[in-house]
Amino acid sequence: MGKATKATKRFNRKYLKDELERRRKNKKGQELYKKRELKKSKRGDASGDTDSDQDQATGIDEVDDLADFAASTLGRKENLSKFMEADPENDSDAGNSTDSEDMAALLQEDENDDDNSDDDADLSSGETGETDEDEEDVFKKELEAMKEKDPDFFKYMQQNDPASLKILEQNSEDADEADSDAEMEADESGDDVASGAEVTVKMLNQWEREIKKDHSIKALKKLLLAFYAASHMDSERNGQSDAPYRIQGMSIFNKTVSTTIRAAPHAFAHHAPVVNGKVQAKGKVRVVQALLKSYMASLLELLRQMSDAAMIQYLIKECERVVVYFRSFARYTRELVKELLRQFGSASADDGVRISSLLALRQLAAGATGDVVDMALKGMYLTYVRHSSVKNMASLTTIQLMRNCGVELYGCDGGASYQHAFVYIRQLAIHLRNSMQLRSKESFRAIYNWQFVNSLAFWTEVLATYCGDRADDQPDLCATLESLVYPLVQIIMGVARLVPTAKYFPLRIHCIGLLLRLSSATGIYVPVLPLAIEILESPEFLGRRPVKSTLKPLPLDAHLKAPKEYEHTRVYLESVLESVFGILADTVAAQSVRIAFPEWVVPATLQLRRWRKRVGKSWTRFSKQLQGLLEKIDQSARLVQQNRTKLDFSPSNLTAANQFMSTTEPNSTPVGTYAASLRKVRAQQRALLLEAEAAE
Repeated sequence: MGKATKATKRFNRKYLKDELERRRKNKKGQELYKKRELKKSKRGDASGDTDSDQDQATGIDEVDDLADFAASTLGRKENLSKFMEADPENDSDAGNSTDSEDMAALLQEDENDDDNSDDDADLSSGETGETDEDEEDVFKKELEAMKEKDPDFFKYMQQNDPASLKILEQNSEDADEADSDAEMEADESGDDVASGAEVTVKMLNQWEREIKKDHSIKALKKLLLAFYAASHMDSERNGQSDAPYRIQGMSIFNKTVSTTIRAAPHAFAHHAPVVNGKVQAKGKVRVVQALLKSYMASLLELLRQMSDAAMIQYLIKECERVVVYFRSFARYTRELVKELLRQFGSASADDGVRISSLLALRQLAAGATGDVVDMALKGMYLTYVRHSSVKNMASLTTIQLMRNCGVELYGCDGGASYQHAFVYIRQLAIHLRNSMQLRSKESFRAIYNWQFVNSLAFWTEVLATYCGDRADDQPDLCATLESLVYPLVQIIMGVARLVPTAKYFPLRIHCIGLLLRLSSATGIYVPVLPLAIEILESPEFLGRRPVKSTLKPLPLDAHLKAPKEYEHTRVYLESVLESVFGILADTVAAQSVRIAFPEWVVPATLQLRRWRKRVGKSWTRFSKQLQGLLEKIDQSARLVQQNRTKLDFSPSNLTAANQFMSTTEPNSTPVGTYAASLRKVRAQQRALLLEAEAAE
């Protein structure tokens, strides 16, 4: 056990015997007081019980059904209702102390303890360093509360048992004595931590030498106090800082930050080494805990204040270096997750900051508890959705990067990823069902917006990545998430057909692209061609003459519906045809190595030839483009038929049928080559649009 403090020894010597006797006499009085308070609370809450029960019953069946389904698929019972709570940025941390309290704890640690103390502690638990209040403090609070809530009973205690109330006066005397002792110790130590002492380069170099050479706790403590002052320079300018050091000038600030970040992890590796993924404090346990807390608090505060992208990346990488120490304290783990998510979703953040935030979050979640993993996954998705509104072509690139980062994080924990994916996909389905039932403008707006569409894109990319592209690398995660492919496909198809009007052709094209991505990656067949051909057979192409316009071409990637001035115009319909023909080529190319390709493509080719015959003269350029696509389809069908003549198994052998042309890439077939050329042209057009926006 650690050494008892002077205040504890003084209390044991002067007041412990009398206090124990007083508490035995006062026990009955306390019980009487608690009984009276319990009766009052019962009388006050009796009228609200019915309403409370009704409120708690709201939505319980829905959450229970969700939990039962998840338990049946995952093989364990989980409480999924916690995923319905607010996002981590709005969670309140009751009981969290402030940064000034961390510095105060650092200042109050006894520097004169023996360096070779035998106190070893495992700091891997999230509760490390979180001590309860002393019993005398608890009892003091009870007496003060009794004085406010029940003054009559308090007066009775003063008249009949005044000795029991002396603890109020004794605690104040102890505090005064402790303060005077602390002042005397500070004077005797001869420490250079004077009030508001200015930090110099000589002091920083000396501290760094002592830390690296002698592993000096005293020098590390001084360096961390200077680091605290550097991270609270704004408070110092406002006259609110209580730091014992003062930072003057940017050169000293930079020197302090760089020296601390260079020397502190080196010292922590000696005083709190990591053993089997857990932190083991040796020597002064309480001092090491205070130092770690001070360093992490100052690092987070500095990260909050920085606006320079390079400095933010530097600090995030430092947080990643010491993430094992963050995991030792639940409070700082939560604060780190929140700050990383804030930096990830910041509008002013560049790509490097977002990638650094992802890497730090992934490392933090890799060895953390389930609550931290849930907080990181949930916060990542909600941050992505919150910042997924498309304003121009440039914002598409940022949203794509954020989506890729979220997909990477969801590969850390298969069970947690499935739970979050299930809950949020189910929420999307509920919104779609409500919109289909109400059929109102407000309900349609709840679906036809960028947040909803990009949410579908997020889960499409998660399933396409871990059930398709990386299925062999993570087979367990693939098996867990694969059951969500079907409901997601149904939601996307429902969204595409919710409002089948011409002005929402861009949204339908977005949905078709999601289905195509999911089908191509997972190998699960999704009927995409009917959705694309329905656009060609709409009255906009078959029954109405387009309106001539001098408007510039509309980039469908950045729109969910056509602007008012583009409706029924030729320039808008030309943009739609370009996208539809690209989708047709990609869809056919994805199936061009299947054994049933020649028969599968017959209905689509008949419909496309019929459309070309009816409206080809009105759309000459696209008629020629469609003719080229049909020719490539015929060539690919003949290629499949040639390979089928060499087979020696029947159609009933599904295993062999699935291995048909398995060594041939879809992009190497005639229609695949044609589709790749169209994708290259679209990529060039998108690059030109981005350059034009940047120039503006």
